[in-house]
Amino acid sequence: MTTPQRLKVEPILGVTFGAAITGIDLTDLSRALWADIEEAFNEYGILIFPAQYLTAGTQAAFAKRFGSLQGADRAHSISNRHQDGVALTDQDSTWLTLSYPTRYWHADGTFGPIPPKICILGAASVASWGGQTAFADMSAAYDALDQETKDKVANLNAYHSNLVGTTRVLPKQNEAYLHSLVGDTPEDGYYGLRMRTECPLRSLIKIHPVTGRPSLFLGRHSFGIPGMSLEESDRCLRELETFACQPPRVYEHEWEVGDLIAWDNRRLLHRACPYDEQSETRELFNCRIAGDEETDAGLDTEEAQRSAEVQRAELARLRGRKAS
Repeated sequence: MTTPQRLKVEPILGVTFGAAITGIDLTDLSRALWADIEEAFNEYGILIFPAQYLTAGTQAAFAKRFGSLQGADRAHSISNRHQDGVALTDQDSTWLTLSYPTRYWHADGTFGPIPPKICILGAASVASWGGQTAFADMSAAYDALDQETKDKVANLNAYHSNLVGTTRVLPKQNEAYLHSLVGDTPEDGYYGLRMRTECPLRSLIKIHPVTGRPSLFLGRHSFGIPGMSLEESDRCLRELETFACQPPRVYEHEWEVGDLIAWDNRRLLHRACPYDEQSETRELFNCRIAGDEETDAGLDTEEAQRSAEVQRAELARLRGRKAS
């Protein structure tokens, strides 16, 4: 006889968002249980499912309940090691663009035409120390802004670029190496680094299509607010990010093997915490739910058409600053 599943929702204490979900098996969900999960997801923004131990296939099957997968039909591995087990080094393109830069606050894929709306990670191997993933609640951050700041940012937009975000955060010597690989101007798809000549322009305030809540929409990919100098824009964006990513709006998850986390990429920023990448092994499996063109695409304005020009100027500014 099958034991009935009893879903338990435990809000994360001391923060503005997030809940742990226990008492269920994600590979065997009734319609009623899924409805409860979906409701909790929209309320809390991130759900933690301990001890699920899903495979790449079963993780993808669960993810599809949220919508169509972006990219591959299975969860794919994110690791600090090559398939042969050798640790990545700072000469690897993966380390340069997908490993080290993820230590800085970001939402996934905002530099692409339509970013994912939901992201799901499952833990296969975890570091003995470090390697946590931190999350920050951008809806609560918007709510915490004073009225003057809300009025200031209400009609502001910013470009989003993977190359700009990576150039900004890489240590000087690593950025110089990346620059030698990609050149002064990015070319679409060049070097497999998902760099683009054009990059989207997005509103600084995103209205959630389900809940209607406004969120700050920024992170390391954002730059170049039209109407501001590049320097003024950088100060504005970094100040907003610093304000937003503070307690009680931040939760840091200590991974255990078997954990599964689903979060709302439209509401939360996240970042990876450092660990000993040369001696430890950390492997997470990732699924992304495709965003919706109607609500997640970039702006189609005259300013948006200037993205290549503004991106080139910002790259030159950042590289000049690092060289000085």
